[in-house]
Amino acid sequence: MTPTLELIFESLDEVMRGEELYLDPDITLPDLSRRLSTNRTYVSRAVCAKFKNFRDYVNTLRVERLLEDMQEGRCGKIQQAEGDEFALRYGFRSRRSLDRILVLETGCTYLTLIRRRGLQGKNAAYELHEQVPV
Repeated sequence: MTPTLELIFESLDEVMRGEELYLDPDITLPDLSRRLSTNRTYVSRAVCAKFKNFRDYVNTLRVERLLEDMQEGRCGKIQQAEGDEFALRYGFRSRRSLDRILVLETGCTYLTLIRRRGLQGKNAAYELHEQVPV
């Protein structure tokens, strides 16, 4: 990665994490480019140097946040029926999309994480994430 792209990525990552823009299900690469006052192509190249694409980057941040919240016990009581609402809190439009990304990132679904959290305590999701290669 060139030094310029590295700087762009660092700026975008700081904004994404600092303002939690990844929790917005409607966040787009052009939106982020405008926030950074830079060309969409440069932002895309910076992201693609570290991730498969922009969506992959955003979903990785969402899953990191979910696992961190589960580890810290910040998710509160999670009921199976709350799936879509729960998924939306983390920037996913539905539980189905959350499950698809969780399986890619952790190897298990939302319900499996809930069960492990309930059976093994608040560190179950984090421990699972640490064991499954991403």
